[in-house]
Amino acid sequence: MKKVINASVGGRSFALDEDAYNRLSVYFDHFKARLNRDSQAARDEVMSDLESRIAELFDEGIGGASYRVVDFALVSKVVGQLGMPDGSAEPFGTSAGTSSSAGSGPSTGSGPSTSSGTGTGPDFSYSGDKGEAKKRLFRDPDNKAIGGVCAGVASFLNIDITIVRIILLLALLLWGTGLLVYLVLWIVVPLAKTPADKCEMRGLEPTAENMAKFSDYYKK
Repeated sequence: MKKVINASVGGRSFALDEDAYNRLSVYFDHFKARLNRDSQAARDEVMSDLESRIAELFDEGIGGASYRVVDFALVSKVVGQLGMPDGSAEPFGTSAGTSSSAGSGPSTGSGPSTSSGTGTGPDFSYSGDKGEAKKRLFRDPDNKAIGGVCAGVASFLNIDITIVRIILLLALLLWGTGLLVYLVLWIVVPLAKTPADKCEMRGLEPTAENMAKFSDYYKK
């Protein structure tokens, strides 16, 4: 019989068996070792983004059922999918029995879970020849002029943002509907707040390496 540990990952409460908990703790240790910047706040930001993504994958893996236990196989699948922040392979010595340093793993506790706040966006998707990840429509906060609608649509359609803005301007001048369309999209389409959102906006798999490209930690 395996010991079950209640842990908080990305602000959500999960029950992990002991092997799964140890494996996740080791992964966090290895991940942190690759974050060699000086700012503790920057490292905390990256780890927070990572935990939020892991929580989403755990939730998918257990089908949203709070009574199901996250096992070693699911943790191994998730950490294998995310990888390291620099895209390299995780170091050897990742056995379940490896003990982790104090405070390096997921927080234990049985408190109420909270949502990570990640938006899903309208569920438009495609499947390219090389098996691109699902692409979602978000408003782009990094290239916005007003609300990020044109930038988000341009990213979703993979066209130049100038073209989208010209079309919107013509719709406004010729038919008077451009402003209405913009306001509706501004209300309906969520903002890409997290690195995972920004990956999905561009059709990138939200791995640790890809998410790092859109983290403030790596923009400094």
